Amino acid sequence: MTRILGIDSSSIVATAAVLSEKKLFSEYIVNNKKTHSEKMMAIVDQVLKDSGLTINDIDAIAVAKGPGSFTGIRIGMACVQGMAHALNKPLIGVNTLDGLAYNLMGTKDLLCPVINAQRQEVYTSLYRWEDCKLKRLWDYRLIKADTLLEELLGINENIVLLGDGLPILEDSLKNRGNQAEENIISAHPVFSMPRASSIAAAALQEYIHGNIQDCFSIKPFYIRKSNAEEKWEEHHGAKSR
Repeated sequence: MTRILGIDSSSIVATAAVLSEKKLFSEYIVNNKKTHSEKMMAIVDQVLKDSGLTINDIDAIAVAKGPGSFTGIRIGMACVQGMAHALNKPLIGVNTLDGLAYNLMGTKDLLCPVINAQRQEVYTSLYRWEDCKLKRLWDYRLIKADTLLEELLGINENIVLLGDGLPILEDSLKNRGNQAEENIISAHPVFSMPRASSIAAAALQEYIHGNIQDCFSIKPFYIRKSNAEEKWEEHHGAKSR
């Protein structure tokens, strides 16, 4: 039996879980304040304790690698890299959008996870479950909410929106009035937020196929540069002109 420890701190939600092929041992979710640097290791300790396991019983550690909050992603990465380095455990980075799509495993509707990227933009992709496997239909994207809705409204299938970018899309839908089609569905909040069990479930499939990394090779996935990087480039670019 393969045991995966999954963690996700890429948004306001801090969550950890232990999962195998047969069952979800334990899951801990805090959807309150973004104090991940204080809570993450305590949450990991708690799910292991509640699972009746130690970190040595874990076969691999999975982490949401982004996109999402730059600080949150870095906290999660540092957490798993430290554990993997100290205990010689393999790592699996799971795209946060893929993890959200795993929240609704097996649904017949299209899934469109949306992560708040600020500036009325979202990180997104489009997915379909086929034969119990998740199929990604779009590349990972950074897109204006209104532009995304234009594309989704042109698809003649039910589409479920989920993720912390959902309020932005819902506001855009309200502004459209009668233009908003009934095929755009908002997921229930329980299924809309990041869950470590979904990160672990996605990682389990990667582990089975031998797609693992280590503390040196795993990398975050940002899509957009951070505000600090953009300001630095803007400042130094202006100097060089």
